[in-house]
Amino acid sequence: MKKTTLSLLLLTLLGFSSASQALSEPEAEDLADLTAVFVYLKNNCGYEQLPNTQIKRAIIYFAQQNHWDLSNYAAYNMQSMGEDSYRDLSGIDVAKAVKCKSLARDSLGLLAYSN
Repeated sequence: MKKTTLSLLLLTLLGFSSASQALSEPEAEDLADLTAVFVYLKNNCGYEQLPNTQIKRAIIYFAQQNHWDLSNYAAYNMQSMGEDSYRDLSGIDVAKAVKCKSLARDSLGLLAYSN
């Protein structure tokens, strides 16, 4: 389920772009990290009710606010990058409640701006 959700979120970003230069590798890594945060919140922190479409909009909004061009999004192995980010996030040795609270505080507000 976790891998499927992450893959779905990463793949749905294909085809969306904003005016700027092509997506760089650090920007792609940031998108993978943000996707992993939302997947972690859904799978591990009780936010399973968050719709994938709303998360997708938030990630696209984040990219647009940073003036990132997603037209070359498919050039990156976003699934692998996202899975690596999720594994890294899962491996952080912090109490789950603290990690969930911090991730929610720092990312869920993005959902409000993306609607």
